[in-house]
Amino acid sequence: MDRIFNFKNLSLRVRIFLSMIFLTLIASVLIAAVSIYQFRKEAREYHQDRLERKEVAIAEHINYVLQNTSFELTTENLKFIFREKIAEIADIHSMEVNFFDLKGNLLISSKAIFKLDEDKPKINPSTLKIIQSSLDKRYIEFSKVDGQSFRSSYTYLKDAKFKPLAILNLPYEENTEFYDNEVSNFLLRFGQVYTFMFFISIVLSYFLSSYITKSLKIISD
Repeated sequence: MDRIFNFKNLSLRVRIFLSMIFLTLIASVLIAAVSIYQFRKEAREYHQDRLERKEVAIAEHINYVLQNTSFELTTENLKFIFREKIAEIADIHSMEVNFFDLKGNLLISSKAIFKLDEDKPKINPSTLKIIQSSLDKRYIEFSKVDGQSFRSSYTYLKDAKFKPLAILNLPYEENTEFYDNEVSNFLLRFGQVYTFMFFISIVLSYFLSSYITKSLKIISD
């Protein structure tokens, strides 16, 4: 039984034919794999760039509010300064906005919280250490919830004298629906084209293998 399926026992024409088909399959798989990788890379870069643009826009909005407030710029006063502004900022930029004090305790959030004070969200101690030790006082945390990817940006909020006031947190949900649809459509189109190409490759492989072995036979004779 092993001898029947032994590649070496096949005729030269069949071996050439199968080898050409195998090379076609490998090339197609590599093309599909590289294309899927490129789609996913573009998706990651898109979300990274989008989050950075959101950060810049929100930071400018926050600085404008700080420059025009009548409150003294202290960590404790931030919840009063942004009490009526934080929801507006979140609506304009379509992002949840959170302010934490420098110890990681929540000061104010654009998201309604109905829990007791002791149950309010806090920055994870390990994340807080990374933020504090980073040169630019900025850190992006990646997480997954129910299969959905999230990025959470943490940035130091400073006053005009560059004194740290709080930590600005911007949770960002990666909506990959568009790129998932693009990958699905690409694979569908690729499958249709590949089916046609595979049929053509079978025909060409058959005639080429026959031509090669026929030429070799003539030389041998």
